[in-house]
Amino acid sequence: MSVIQLEIEDTLIHEVGIKAVQEFMERQLSLLRLQYLGDKIATAIRKAGIDHAREVKEARQEAWQEYKNTHLKELR
Repeated sequence: MSVIQLEIEDTLIHEVGIKAVQEFMERQLSLLRLQYLGDKIATAIRKAGIDHAREVKEARQEAWQEYKNTHLKELR
């Protein structure tokens, strides 16, 4: 793991607190990691030749059919 030092204005630290700044930075780093992983997954899906749009469309249709069969059969 690497360590990065950042210069932060003293007024910001005094106004919001060092813990708030630290928590904010940690959340941002978590988001950055999530975006990185999402990009890796998207790249792997593209390389695998999976048609994401078609897969999602089929899953929606199957879920809708299952919902209709389970919850709306009284209305038929």
